[in-house]
Amino acid sequence: MKRAIQKPWLAILALIASLSLAACSEQEEQAAAEKQHATSEAASEKKETVEEKLLNNITLSAQRGFVRDEVTFNVTDLKENEPVKLVWNAIDGEYIIEDLYAVIGPEFTEKEMTLLEGKAGADGQWSGKFNVPEGFGGDFTLWVKQGGKKIGQVGYTVDSSFNMEPKSGPVGTEITIKMEGLGWSTYMRNWQLTYDNKYTGLVTGIATNGTAEAKIRAAGTVGDHAIRLRTGYLGMQYINYLQSPYPDKPAPDFMFTITEGFAPTIANHVEKTPVAASGGVVMPELKQKQGVKVELSVKEGIVDAPVTLTSSGLPKDTDIELVWNTMKGSRVSGKGFGEEVSTLAKVKTDKEGNINYTFKVPDDLGGIPHRIDLVDDGEVYGQTYLRILPSIVDFTPKSGPVGTKIAITIKGGGWTEFDNAYYLTYDNAYTGYLCAFNSQGNLTFDVIATGEVGHHLIDLYPGIYKQQEKDTDMTLIPQLTYSTDHPGSAMPAIRLAFEVTN
Repeated sequence: MKRAIQKPWLAILALIASLSLAACSEQEEQAAAEKQHATSEAASEKKETVEEKLLNNITLSAQRGFVRDEVTFNVTDLKENEPVKLVWNAIDGEYIIEDLYAVIGPEFTEKEMTLLEGKAGADGQWSGKFNVPEGFGGDFTLWVKQGGKKIGQVGYTVDSSFNMEPKSGPVGTEITIKMEGLGWSTYMRNWQLTYDNKYTGLVTGIATNGTAEAKIRAAGTVGDHAIRLRTGYLGMQYINYLQSPYPDKPAPDFMFTITEGFAPTIANHVEKTPVAASGGVVMPELKQKQGVKVELSVKEGIVDAPVTLTSSGLPKDTDIELVWNTMKGSRVSGKGFGEEVSTLAKVKTDKEGNINYTFKVPDDLGGIPHRIDLVDDGEVYGQTYLRILPSIVDFTPKSGPVGTKIAITIKGGGWTEFDNAYYLTYDNAYTGYLCAFNSQGNLTFDVIATGEVGHHLIDLYPGIYKQQEKDTDMTLIPQLTYSTDHPGSAMPAIRLAFEVTN
């Protein structure tokens, strides 16, 4: 019985072994074929790499410099008497904003920029001059191209340059620091400014491709005051930069001399509306029924300022509802936020379907504009946008001894992640931030007067409240380059001053 069972079992084992050997043979053949194919591909890639290897055939008169510096070059090993180009890897920067309010972060795109075109000589050489293009600083590559193909390359470093104006003046003098060639890389993108060793704020040139303009005011007593700029991608200055991976990068120091008296700019004021980075957010296109026109006497204004709305092409002898669209809620309460509407007024059209109506700018959120809908029986006939600007409503008292509590009210604060907060400095020392969303644009707070007898500065700067991508930290910091590089809605700085008396 055992033998009868054993024979088929041995046959089965033999069959399995035979199949296994066949399978192994097929696998080995397949593996060998794959290996041969991979070797062939690797050899092909290696051949292409060898064929595409760029020459080190460009000689420059300098390996580094500043924007607009003149550089002499010579290129060898070119095809004789053929057209040739000198190409630079330029960088474009911008802020990415989603849904009109969320700051994603900065984004950078590389592109090729032709610096110069010419023709190789009979000896296969090409010489000439070019100027370092305006744009970001950092390490760049120069290529020489013929027939649409890169032939050779060389590196060039663009250093950042800094200039301060003026260098002296009384308390309250506006100080402008102009910069070119700020970097776009993580380490060189954010610069931090201190005044008399007190942290003041952030300097960037993201949407302006490395060109920046920071504005502060002269604060303190008569004499010299130190202004220092250092890189700091984590939101604060990197002090021992000489021991950093980039010890060769600039680290500018300035000295501003305060003279007797005080500047006219010490008076309380809201600055003019600046330019939003990259043109600001793009609002949704307004909808008008055919033949309907809607216009406002002003596109923006402070709370309670008069504004006149005119419209034509509406239904005749009809009550038109002017609907005000706004946002309400909070980011931090857990209750969320959303769009809400209210009625500004009901205005009757004349016999030709026209409206001419004057009203006050509503006491509401600033920042990006509000939409006004012209509605009849639930149907929207026309739309327009009105933006609310910040304004100083209360600042009392204006003088007093140390310890005086200064009551301040600002209206027109925003609600988005780029305009819902202002960032306060006292004598150029960053103190804290204020949020306007939960209070529907109203910022009411107080400051304690400190310091020696004389004028002391209270400045409110725009900044970024929140951002999703944080390889560099730009949040909850006064942005001193607000006039050209603040994203979103072009929020102005607010300038205040208090006089400490005996």
